[in-house]
Amino acid sequence: MPVVAPFRAVRYNPEKVSSLTDVLTPPYDVISHEQQESFYAADPYNIIRLELNRKRDSDTAEDNRYTRSAEHFHSWRDQGVLVREETPCFYLSETTYIDAEGNQQVRRGFFTMLKVADPHERKVLPHEKTFTAHKEDRFQLTKAVQANISPIFALYPDDVNDVMTTLELAKEPEPLNDFVDAMGLPQKLYRVSDPAACRRVQELMADKVIFIADGHHRYETSLNYRNYMRELHPDAGPDALFNYTLTYLCSMSDPGLTVFACHRLVPQLDGFGAEDFLALAKPYFEVQEVELAGDVDAAKVKLTEALAQADAKSNSLGLISHDADKAYLLTLKPGMMDTEGGPDVEGPLADLDVVVLTHLVLDKILGFDNNARDQDHTIRYLADMNHVLQEVKSGRSRLAFLLNPTKVEQVQAVAEAGLIMPRKATYFYPKVLTGLVINLLNPDEQAEGCQE
Repeated sequence: MPVVAPFRAVRYNPEKVSSLTDVLTPPYDVISHEQQESFYAADPYNIIRLELNRKRDSDTAEDNRYTRSAEHFHSWRDQGVLVREETPCFYLSETTYIDAEGNQQVRRGFFTMLKVADPHERKVLPHEKTFTAHKEDRFQLTKAVQANISPIFALYPDDVNDVMTTLELAKEPEPLNDFVDAMGLPQKLYRVSDPAACRRVQELMADKVIFIADGHHRYETSLNYRNYMRELHPDAGPDALFNYTLTYLCSMSDPGLTVFACHRLVPQLDGFGAEDFLALAKPYFEVQEVELAGDVDAAKVKLTEALAQADAKSNSLGLISHDADKAYLLTLKPGMMDTEGGPDVEGPLADLDVVVLTHLVLDKILGFDNNARDQDHTIRYLADMNHVLQEVKSGRSRLAFLLNPTKVEQVQAVAEAGLIMPRKATYFYPKVLTGLVINLLNPDEQAEGCQE
């Protein structure tokens, strides 16, 4: 089953970089253009220069965002800004944050190398569709730098918490890093190098199935990169580093594991408003008005509560529109999905609000096919409901559809059934930091395993 391995991480050298706050970022796919610019300005060694280098109009095959990332990576290593561990380790991570209800949570997980497995092996299971352009982008970056700059975020079943208990007992007393990241979240990173603990973790993980939470594009890229490197280096062997990928693993039973909804905004529907949509939607949904008196925060609280209550009865969605000062709850009428058969709505998929939204609302009612849903000018995906409300109120988006969060057990059920959710069906929070640990993919190196 799954193979995890300790690794010699490349990390920022505290003698050269005094503040990790200024050099680490969230994953590339949640970074806006404005955030990209702010990370560039924060520090000359910010990981944004590796993870999401700027495009230039003058880019060529020889000089482009990927070659510049590679140049920075090699230069920073030569300067000692980035240094590599002497021995292979697992890295235990703690992230403290405030959840949607205002409660403090701590999510615990660990960084490892995960051996890449083909889909038919059913060792690492996806649950979301991916975007072709994103995979090509990540493949070009990986080829250029020969390293995993950011990790995949994946889950594993562990009801009794054996894996994390083993790591907690074996971690070094003092954290390698203890800081507040650029998003304001306290972060701690511990090294685990004890050989007995290392072997125990490998044994415990060997009978588990891994579920990708975040990073489907990166995992598919790892598969493509492994196959590409096998062709270039046919004698490298099954434990060559390119057979692995950097992964952050978290137990499905971790009390700090949180999933937010990822809402859909429709920027361009000129002359089309709430009443136009409702006239088309009423054959499928019961409609209830929700008054939105007060500020954005108050509206968020009211809508979140209304969505949760409605969803207890049937699949439910929220609708807000630039031309309306109220919101609408759309509750699916009985039997409406029965005629929407096919592989995209079978089994546990039929229970998901995001599937109802995708197939009934976006596809059937609004006519947005799979290609249209890939385009930013057609659909935008945002997890922060405050941001969604502000976008619609300002008129930057005409309509927005609000969702309840997909549950972790629903993710597991869909993945185990071999099915795929619509893209952006989940938003695991907080995102795992990019640049905290980096994994080299040197073709002439082998995974070293647990050291004696």
